[in-house]
Amino acid sequence: MTEYCDEAGAKYPDLKSTFDEFSTLYTNKLWHELTLSTLSFVRSPSNLRDGNTNFVQLYNSFVMLFDGKINQLSLAKIAMKVAESYGGEDLVSRQSLIESLLEKRARLGPEASLFLDMGLCQTLILRSENLSSVKTTLSEAKQILDTLSGSNDTSCHSSYYKTANEYHKVEGPPELFYKNALMYLSYTDEKTMGEEERFTLATDVSLAALTGDGVYNFGEVVATPVLQYLKDTPNAWLMEFMLAFSTGDVNAFNNITTKSQEAIKKQPALFSRLEFVNEKIRLLALVNMVFERSAADRNISFSEISARAQVPSDQVEWLVMRALSLTLIKGSIDQVDENVTVDWVLPRVLADEQIKALAERLGEWKGKVNEMQNFVSDNTVELLYS
Repeated sequence: MTEYCDEAGAKYPDLKSTFDEFSTLYTNKLWHELTLSTLSFVRSPSNLRDGNTNFVQLYNSFVMLFDGKINQLSLAKIAMKVAESYGGEDLVSRQSLIESLLEKRARLGPEASLFLDMGLCQTLILRSENLSSVKTTLSEAKQILDTLSGSNDTSCHSSYYKTANEYHKVEGPPELFYKNALMYLSYTDEKTMGEEERFTLATDVSLAALTGDGVYNFGEVVATPVLQYLKDTPNAWLMEFMLAFSTGDVNAFNNITTKSQEAIKKQPALFSRLEFVNEKIRLLALVNMVFERSAADRNISFSEISARAQVPSDQVEWLVMRALSLTLIKGSIDQVDENVTVDWVLPRVLADEQIKALAERLGEWKGKVNEMQNFVSDNTVELLYS
């Protein structure tokens, strides 16, 4: 029953110790240990041989001998790595392998089936086929996903949100791509992604945040490590853009726009929406301006807004009304005195510098509370008997 391992060990001398281990674990029926070793093996691209066909040979000649004896989600993970070894040149074979295992849904159970369904959807997206069925599968899978609990294994969630963001990358809209990409990042260790995937995801997330309707909280993505993968790359300017938007820095936005004109033109999704992006940075300048002020100091003049958002004075009222309509702020406009009173500002994820500024404001507030406490304490008797 272990002839395959003996033959593979002889064929690939540098991997002989691994195949000997497989044989021993199989003979001793140590299924859990065998599962971990097999999964580790197929996760390493350095183990691919013979034009990437040896993973398929391992799966057909060895893994299928014990596929019903091991954890089915782990089996699904092994199968997906084997399917991916076909590469982009043979997506039909990749799809066929996944579909053949999905015929055993009753045995696989909901988690393994969902994981493989997502792998099948990803393959269909790569083939640009049956995207309507992908949409349907995603909708059905979300309902199943919501029922999964009590496990520390987030692979099903990671696979679902990866599939969802890949679907919305093709079909749009950008704000749904952005939302699902953030969920994917929250369920996935970026170290498990390849360098190319990290770079592509960081680029796509940035473009979706900049161009997506309703995306005004840039702190969510700035707080993740993924943007760091744009450093020292041709798209480093995108990371600078994201940092500028997270703080509403119009000066930085103008400088980057001027400096990176040619790079921006090479991104059609961004270049075609520059007018919208221009509006978004000025709205974020207003939001950050409000956020930086204490709750007792949110009566803001038109002239202050004009200077911070860098808009003509006759456009300030329109900018504020736009922010109110998008529920970025809540408050009222005094057209006579030309000022805005803000009662509420959009909650947001803060960058490190913003957290430090907030801490300083809290320190100032604490000092004022202490002063008031001391005043009341010193004057209590006088107040009672006066």
